[in-house]
Amino acid sequence: MVIGLLGILKAGAAYVPMDPSYPKERLRYILEDSNASVVVTQESLVDGLPSFAGKVICLDKDWVKVARESEKNPVSQVDPENLAYVLFTSGVQR
Repeated sequence: MVIGLLGILKAGAAYVPMDPSYPKERLRYILEDSNASVVVTQESLVDGLPSFAGKVICLDKDWVKVARESEKNPVSQVDPENLAYVLFTSGVQR
């Protein structure tokens, strides 16, 4: 998880934690509302994800794909104003 989180931040993306025990509708809402384009997960959790138009990367399975990527630091426009993470709570919206 730590490696995935660091990679997400280094790529200039925001970390959006999702509990695999959440219902698929809740996970779908989080994916849609956060406008996620990639989900980083484990192979054993993929079946619990809702249908998703983005890319799914399994850290415990996709090492061949990951190894093909450049080892150079990505060019990024990240600055202190960028989000690091987004948390969705179970609070009631009004």
